Amino acid sequence: MAYFIPDGTRFAIATATGAPVTVTGISNATTAVVSAAGHGLTAKAPFILMSGWEDLNEGVFRAASPTTGTFELEGVDSSNIVTFPTGSGGGSLIPVTTWTEIQQVLNVNTSGGEQQYAEAEPLSQKYSVRIPTRFSAQSMELEIGDDPTLPGYVALINASRATKPVAIRMAQPGGAVAYGYGYISVSEMPQLQKGQVNRVKASIALQRPIRRYAN
Repeated sequence: MAYFIPDGTRFAIATATGAPVTVTGISNATTAVVSAAGHGLTAKAPFILMSGWEDLNEGVFRAASPTTGTFELEGVDSSNIVTFPTGSGGGSLIPVTTWTEIQQVLNVNTSGGEQQYAEAEPLSQKYSVRIPTRFSAQSMELEIGDDPTLPGYVALINASRATKPVAIRMAQPGGAVAYGYGYISVSEMPQLQKGQVNRVKASIALQRPIRRYAN
């Protein structure tokens, strides 16, 4: 058991990616193995995955135990053939080659990810029945000290105006790291409050839950 504090956490946005690589398949195993000829990934290299498997599609993952044409999806158990139907996990991957730090992050707020339910009220019962259905969309909001000259601020603005999803990295003290993939929206007008530093807000509409790694 351990407790952690956010002090020292650093955020970054992907500002350069490699050419897409075809993924011919992903195995059903307690540690999923990806087949992708010429992937060029090294151990712990992050990449964006486009897959026929919903739970993996549009997520950011890390490679493990790479060989010439295969590698493991670090921390991914794909043995459940209902969630991961055999033979349909192929697609493509996009290596992340450059990260740009998002400096002066003051606060972080998250929302969404809650279990949703369908509710039934049988006539013969006095208690309603709730059945789990899906999860609500997740988002993350970064409150940033306003300085439009910073490279990270510029990268966020560019991603916001391009309306294309990008990868985000959150690195915590001690080595833990988390990745997400989503659309950026920046409110370019800073918030002005007497006695406080000027702030802007950047929202990230995540396409899938973040992927966390202990180190």
